Amino acid sequence: MKIQYQLWLIYSTLFIIVSISVFVVISNRYEKHLQTGYEQLTITQGVTMLDRLKDTYPYTPNRSMGYLRTFSNQLNTRLIILDQEKRVYADSFGQLSQEASLNISILQREKEFISEFYNTQQYGYVQYTLVPFVTELGMEGYLLMIGEADQLYNEINSFQYWIIQMLIIAVTIFFIVSYFISNWFSTPIRKIILQLKKITPQKRSFTLKYKRKDEIKKLIDAIKNMVEEMNLYDERQRRFLSTSSHELKTPLATMQLILENLPYVREEEGMHTEFVQDLFFEVNKMKKMVEQLIEINRIWDKPLEIELVTDQDLKKHIQQSFQYIAESKNIVIEYELDTIKLYVDKTMFLRGLDNIVSNAIRYSTNNQLVKIRAKNLKEETQISIIDKGIGIAREDVQHIFEPFYRSNDATIWNQEGSGLGLHIVKQMVEMHKGRVEIDTEKNKGTTVHLFLKKPK
Repeated sequence: MKIQYQLWLIYSTLFIIVSISVFVVISNRYEKHLQTGYEQLTITQGVTMLDRLKDTYPYTPNRSMGYLRTFSNQLNTRLIILDQEKRVYADSFGQLSQEASLNISILQREKEFISEFYNTQQYGYVQYTLVPFVTELGMEGYLLMIGEADQLYNEINSFQYWIIQMLIIAVTIFFIVSYFISNWFSTPIRKIILQLKKITPQKRSFTLKYKRKDEIKKLIDAIKNMVEEMNLYDERQRRFLSTSSHELKTPLATMQLILENLPYVREEEGMHTEFVQDLFFEVNKMKKMVEQLIEINRIWDKPLEIELVTDQDLKKHIQQSFQYIAESKNIVIEYELDTIKLYVDKTMFLRGLDNIVSNAIRYSTNNQLVKIRAKNLKEETQISIIDKGIGIAREDVQHIFEPFYRSNDATIWNQEGSGLGLHIVKQMVEMHKGRVEIDTEKNKGTTVHLFLKKPK
């Protein structure tokens, strides 16, 4: 079922339920109010009649009968005088004998003035009213009034019928209005669906004007961002594939050239050895490049395995991995570490850290200093790797995180690099919801800052 019809059905159902509830409440209150009015009127009539009747009770029953019949005819009500034991003294209809007992529930009540309504099969709605009295001589008695109450319930039924008519009109109007309201609410959703159907692998665009600031606006913005991210991802993928093909093509072309010329230098031992070494170098370079390409793809597919990494873990890992390489260039690795606790994917994080430290040592001259710093900030932990190496030119800084990008200075300084190391670092940091910043100046050195959020 379309959301428009679901909203329409929900609105209409709720309104019908509310309407029925309103009908029941108003009808009951009106009925109670009308009954109270009839009760008070009947009791007042009874008290008025007793001003004449109690003077004849209990010594002049004939006069009592005369008054009862007169009042009974005037009010169209059966009047019965009861003695203090609630036995019949006089009946305006003359059908009950004196001292007869009546089996009526109203006679069991203890209140002074009682009026109740009953629905009988033979006479329809009947009102019973019991009014107690005391004569001047102290004789107690009761006046029982029995009259038809059909007029009361006719008024109630007429009122209920009028209420039902009004509610039917209101429900009909609301039914129509709610249809247009649900249509108005669901129109943006239909437009969103229409725009989404236009998205194809060849054309991904989503444009929809929406002025209201509500959840639908947030949904539209989220879809726009998603489409933009998909387009950006596709663009990066195309660029990555193009660059990968180009970068892999270069060592393959070199290897092909070496292999084509290798037979011609077979008898020249020095030249032959040099060609083999060049071939081995290109094979290793391409192998490393392929491994890094596989690693880049695995980073996004592999779920994070969060572990605790401390400042001492960092120091121990760097010493084990780079102390020998640093000593070979007479480079000192210095540590300035606060007591930190990182909750990261240990393998992924240390691999990214290795790329940064490796670059710091690789692009530093002999007898230099590489500093590893860890600081506790308010909401983040900052890891900084500082070197005094060749630095990065200003025009190259904005590209250094792109895959396969290597500045001319880096290429001249070291032929073995693939241009994927910092790209892997950026992916690692983004997977941990962090950020990476670089401060660098050509010929003066580079500082790489990693900012990782502290757990809450």
